[in-house]
Amino acid sequence: MRTSTATRHNSTSTRNTLEKKAFAKALKLFREAASRIPAYKDFLKREKIRPSLIRTPSDFAQVTPMDKANYISRYDLEDLSWDGALSLARYVSTSSGSTGTPFFWPRGRKQDIAVGEMVRRVYEDIFDSKRGSTLFVDSFALGTWIAGLEFYNATRWTADRGSHIIISTPGIDRTEAINQIQKLAPLFDRVVLGGYPPFVKDIIDQGTIAGISWSSFDVRLMVAGEAVSLPWQDKILSMIGKQGDMRSFVNIYGMADAGVVAYQTPFSTLVRQLLTEEERVTDASVNASRITGVYQYDPLIRYFEHVENDGLYLTSDSGVPLIRYDTRDTGGILHHTELIGSDTRGTLLRDMARKARVDPNAWQMPLVYLYGRKDLSITLYALNIYVENIKHALETSSCASLLSGMFTMAVEHTETLDQQFVLTIELAIGSEPSASLVEKLTADIVSDLCSLNSEYAKLSASVGDRARPKVVLVKNGEIQTLRGRKHKWITRA
Repeated sequence: MRTSTATRHNSTSTRNTLEKKAFAKALKLFREAASRIPAYKDFLKREKIRPSLIRTPSDFAQVTPMDKANYISRYDLEDLSWDGALSLARYVSTSSGSTGTPFFWPRGRKQDIAVGEMVRRVYEDIFDSKRGSTLFVDSFALGTWIAGLEFYNATRWTADRGSHIIISTPGIDRTEAINQIQKLAPLFDRVVLGGYPPFVKDIIDQGTIAGISWSSFDVRLMVAGEAVSLPWQDKILSMIGKQGDMRSFVNIYGMADAGVVAYQTPFSTLVRQLLTEEERVTDASVNASRITGVYQYDPLIRYFEHVENDGLYLTSDSGVPLIRYDTRDTGGILHHTELIGSDTRGTLLRDMARKARVDPNAWQMPLVYLYGRKDLSITLYALNIYVENIKHALETSSCASLLSGMFTMAVEHTETLDQQFVLTIELAIGSEPSASLVEKLTADIVSDLCSLNSEYAKLSASVGDRARPKVVLVKNGEIQTLRGRKHKWITRA
């Protein structure tokens, strides 16, 4: 699977052409928004930006980025919309409020088409939905929350274009989801179970107890709402008899602000494996230990910019058009051409693709990798401890099978006003808390944090036990969370 000079040249040319088209679309959206959206007109005037002077990518990089604080929350919904009216909207969804006050996001036909096309690629290119029949069990939260309705609409869009898909809508009713799968799964060639990752795991766990033999069906998992680790993905695939099957698990990168923006592919999974397992060939600009997900995206639909401090800005024709919108996610961008080049990394990646029977040239879209959200961390003695650090420690612990995967983390203060890192961990069904389990988990967490987080390692060496987490174990179901919606990993004292 050698890459010839001519092939590399053609790939580079294709990438350059795609990047030019993508920027042209982003620039057109910027100019239309500057002309037709009252809030954005005022925003640019306030920031002293003259739209007529923005012509090149370097010009565009000087446009003040928008976010919820400086833009979305400062204007009325009508002023944030095209021509100062909601006439193009079909419905309104709300954000989960995971970063504060919930926001309202109008949606229209253009947004349905954009998301529909991306999800259709997941069904057709990964789940092989053009062959046979498919049952989609929509276990995302329904109602005003975006995910359930968006995946329902996108699945209907796919079905209307030639895939035989029937949808059931249990939403976040776990018992009903299990009942529908028991009754309907035998009637279809495959079952696609969609939902928030912890909730999908709940359905599989409870379904097993209810007598479902998951491996007897062709089950595919489509999750969204948060990134998951490779060990978590392997574990949940093994629970349905599909361990290592890259075409049976897709994590969607989405946000209430813009809907679906990117999705996991077999190729992006290989890239993530390479970046995390082959650190000796990892680009120095990529912090492999912090990666929470690698996805591919269509730059003609979602235009990403990788900015300083690993920020990610998004330009997207969403219901509320977003121009250089600060996603609050951190990470970076990788390009297909660079990844499969002739260097050591490219050689390894092509070898991995051959062994996994994945054609790397079938997935030529750019990739976005994530480190996590800027606000999903706690500060202990002035250093950051990320939710993903704790997830990794628990998922790789020898006690992982005794845990549900849910936890909360917080920094509190002792009576002497010292900071204390408190970690509340939920046990799996049937597991019981014990002092020995607390001791083992604490040791595993400290060890893993020291290996992943050099700042924590220095802190631990400096302050000793004061850096150790206070681990509190609770029985299954005792962590209060609305299953199916984003879990609050961080609690505030």
